Amino acid sequence: WKRRRLKRAAAVAVMASFCALSGELTEDPVVITTTGYTFDGKLLDKHCQVHGNVCPVSGKAFEPNENVLKIKASPALKPRTTSATSIPGLLGILQNEWDGVMLELHKLRKSYNATREELSETLYMHDAACRVVARLIKERDEAKAALANFQASFDPRSGAQPQAMEADVVAA
Repeated sequence: WKRRRLKRAAAVAVMASFCALSGELTEDPVVITTTGYTFDGKLLDKHCQVHGNVCPVSGKAFEPNENVLKIKASPALKPRTTSATSIPGLLGILQNEWDGVMLELHKLRKSYNATREELSETLYMHDAACRVVARLIKERDEAKAALANFQASFDPRSGAQPQAMEADVVAA
C-alpha cells in the first residue's frame, strides 16, 4: 500500500507542479509523500534548514531521505502574470523594458565616450613622445657631425690650424 501511495502522490504532483509555499511553478519539483504536497526543492531545503524536517503546510514531521521524492516533469512555460493579461499591463511591462534598455544604452555610451577620451589622450601623449625622440635623435646626429668636423679640423696630420670659434673672436 505504501508503493501505491507513492505513485498516487507522484501523479498528483505531476498534475499540480505548483509549489505549495510560493504558489509558482516549480523548477525542481519534489513531493512529501506523507502529506502529498508539492514544493520546489530549493525552497523545501531552505525551510528544512530553518524549521527542521517539518512540512511547511501541514506541520507533520517527515524524513527527507525516505519521504521526499524528486519528480521528473517536463519543463513547463511559466504563465503570464496578471499584469500581462491586459493591454495597459502589457504597455506598462513594455515601458519598463524600454526604460531599462535606454538606461543600459546611456551607460554604454557614457563608458564609450570615456574610453574614447582616454584613448585620444594616450595617443596624443604617444605622438608627443615620438616627436621628442625624433628631435633628440636629430640633435644627437647633428652633435656627432659637429664633433666629427671639429676633430677633422684639429687633426695634426692634415697640417691645418684649428679654426677660431666665434666665442674666441668676440673675447679678443
